[in-house]
Amino acid sequence: MPIAIGHLASQHSAMQRQTHSKKNTLQHAIGPFLILAQFFGVLPISGVWPNSPVEKVRFRWLSPSFFVSCIILGFAIMDCGLSSKIVFEHGLKIYTIGSLSFSVICIAGFGVFLSLSFRWPHLIRQTARCELVFLQPGYDCSYGRQFGRRVRLWGVCLLVAAVCEHSTYVGSAIYSNYQQIHECKLDVDFWLNYFQRERQELFSVFHFNLVQALFIEWTTLAMTFVWNFVDIFLILISRSLQLRAQQMHWRIRQHAGQRMSNEFWEQLRNDLLDFSDLLKLYDKELSGLVILACAHNMYFVCVQVYHSFKTRGSYMDELYFWFSLFYVITRICNMMFAASAIPQEAKEISYTLFEIPTEYWCLELKRIHEIMLTNSFALSGKGYFLLTRRLIFAMAATLMAYELVLINQMNGSEVQLSICSRGAGSSKSIFYS
Repeated sequence: MPIAIGHLASQHSAMQRQTHSKKNTLQHAIGPFLILAQFFGVLPISGVWPNSPVEKVRFRWLSPSFFVSCIILGFAIMDCGLSSKIVFEHGLKIYTIGSLSFSVICIAGFGVFLSLSFRWPHLIRQTARCELVFLQPGYDCSYGRQFGRRVRLWGVCLLVAAVCEHSTYVGSAIYSNYQQIHECKLDVDFWLNYFQRERQELFSVFHFNLVQALFIEWTTLAMTFVWNFVDIFLILISRSLQLRAQQMHWRIRQHAGQRMSNEFWEQLRNDLLDFSDLLKLYDKELSGLVILACAHNMYFVCVQVYHSFKTRGSYMDELYFWFSLFYVITRICNMMFAASAIPQEAKEISYTLFEIPTEYWCLELKRIHEIMLTNSFALSGKGYFLLTRRLIFAMAATLMAYELVLINQMNGSEVQLSICSRGAGSSKSIFYS
C-alpha cells in the first residue's frame, strides 16, 4: 500500500510538472495577445490558441484573419492617399502631416507584421524546441515556473495603458467637438461634426452615415492598435528571452562553487548555443520591427515636443497631450530596457563565470566563456545598431539636442487660437491636425 501511494504521488507530481511546463511556454504566454491582434488584422496566422500545439501554427492565404488584415491595410493605404491630398493642398507643414504620418506608420506596421506572419510558424517551432531545454528539472527555478505569468502580466499592463491613452484621446476629441458646437453656435449634428473633425480627409470624399462611421471607427482602432502593438510585441518577446537567459544564469550560479564534470559543462554549453541560435533567429526576423519602433517613437516624441511650445486649448486637450507624451516615453523606455536586459544578463553570466575558482575550470568551461565574449546576445536593427543600454542614452541625448534647438527657434512664437477660427469639420487633435 505505501508503495502504491508513493507511485500515485509521483504520477501526480509528474502531471503537475507537465501542466506547468505547458503554461510556461511562449506559445501559451502570448497566445491571448495574438488572438486579440488578429481581430485588428495583425499577424494573420492560425493555431495561436494558448493550448494549441506549435505544430498547428500555420499561415493560410484563405483565412478570415488574412482577409481582415487585407481590408485594414487597404483602408490604411487609402487613408494615406487622402491625407497626402490634404498635404498637397495646404503645404508640407508639421500641423498638416499628422494624419499622413500616422497612416504611413500604420502601413509600415501592418506590412512588417504581415511579413513576419509568413515566418512565424517556423520561429515559434524553433522557440518550442529550444524551450524544451529550459523546461527540464535542471532549470527549475522561479524564472521558469513564473514564465507565463510574468509575460502575460507585462502584456496586460501594456494593453491597459494603451487603452487609457486612447481613451484620453477620444475624451479630448469629444469634449473639443462639444466645445466647438456650443461656443461657435454651429447648427450641425454632434457625431457628424465629430467624425468630420477627426477624419476630415475621409469625409471630404465620403458621405457620412452610421455604417461608414462604425467601419471607420473600427479601422481607426485597428490602426491605433498596430501603432501600439509594435512596441508591445517587442517587449513580450524581449522579456521572454530575458527570462530564459536568467534561467541559464541561475543554473550556472548554482554550480559556480562546485567542481563539476566536463560533461556537465559540455551539456550546458550546448544549451547556451541553442539559446544563442534562437536569439540570432529572432534578431533576423524582428529587425524590421526594431527599426520601425525606434523610428516612429522618436518621430512621435519630437512632434510632441514641438507641440509642447503651442497652446492646446481645453483642459482635456492638455490632459491628453501630457498623458500621451508620458505614455509613449514610458512605452519606448520599456521596450528599450526589455531588449537591453538580454545582453545585460549575458554580462552577468560572464561575471559569474569569473567567480568560478581556477582549479574548477575545464576545457568546456573555457569554451562557454569564449561564447559569452564573442557573441553580442542582443537584438538589433538590421545590424545597424544594437538594443543596449548605451543606445538609450544616445536617443535621449538626441532628443535633448532637438529640444534645445526648438527652444531657441520657437521663443515667443506661441499664439492662442480660437476654437472657432478653424470652423466646423476641422480638428485640433495632435494626430489629426
